Amino acid sequence: MTDPTSQANNPQMVDDFAAVYEATAHRITGPVSNTALDIVGVGPGTRILDNAAGAGALSGPAAERGAAVLATDIAPGMVRRLAERLRPFHRCGAREMDGEALAVPDASFDAAFSIFGVILFADWRRGLREQARVLRSGGKACVATWGEPPGGGPFIAMSAALRSVFPGVSPPPPPSAMLALCDADRLSAEMSAAGLSSLQVHQVEGIWKGGVGDVYFEDIEALHGYMQPYAALDQADRGRVRAAIRTFIAERCVGETVELRTPVLVAIGYRI
Repeated sequence: MTDPTSQANNPQMVDDFAAVYEATAHRITGPVSNTALDIVGVGPGTRILDNAAGAGALSGPAAERGAAVLATDIAPGMVRRLAERLRPFHRCGAREMDGEALAVPDASFDAAFSIFGVILFADWRRGLREQARVLRSGGKACVATWGEPPGGGPFIAMSAALRSVFPGVSPPPPPSAMLALCDADRLSAEMSAAGLSSLQVHQVEGIWKGGVGDVYFEDIEALHGYMQPYAALDQADRGRVRAAIRTFIAERCVGETVELRTPVLVAIGYRI
């Protein structure tokens, strides 16, 4: 089981991080989530579980389509934000829950999603098995993963800047699931091993859009504070990294906008 890390020693559990995550990440996770909903065919009355739902990039649009949504996350801050977002929708709600040990009965849902969620789990195979377990026979599981580390959007810029400023320093390794499941064949095989069949893996392009120059930093600086390799630096080294990010963004901007692109895998399988 995932260790339910307390708010005291994990800032990603709190409300402030949920707000920052929604403001910075949903511009890329939102379109991917809508693609996943389209692939699965979610519509009015579909019973869905959103495992590691974050701030609701998938749960919100699913509710707007008329689905009955249970959104789960281990972070209390995310769950509070989810609950508020889903409040207007009948038969929708949010619960704090460990994605590796879902407190819901077998065969409860028509579809179960994990959008960039299971790739962060310590025991990600267990998370995949749980996603399959809660599905009715013939129900659909959908998993979205980054096609390559370190993920999308500002994480691309930060990773490139850190390599530029500290060329001899190895970056912290990405989560094991992110490495394992960025390969389409491996993703399909692991979902099959979890109890799913008729696997299909779609590759789409994730696009994160933002401003350039000072506008970029005004938009993203709060997120930088949650990026541990950057947060651990002293002020001088942070300045060097910020300069490298500014160059990275300037080289990729069109007018006053930057688009950071990354491959995304969206996999779907059926409960046996």
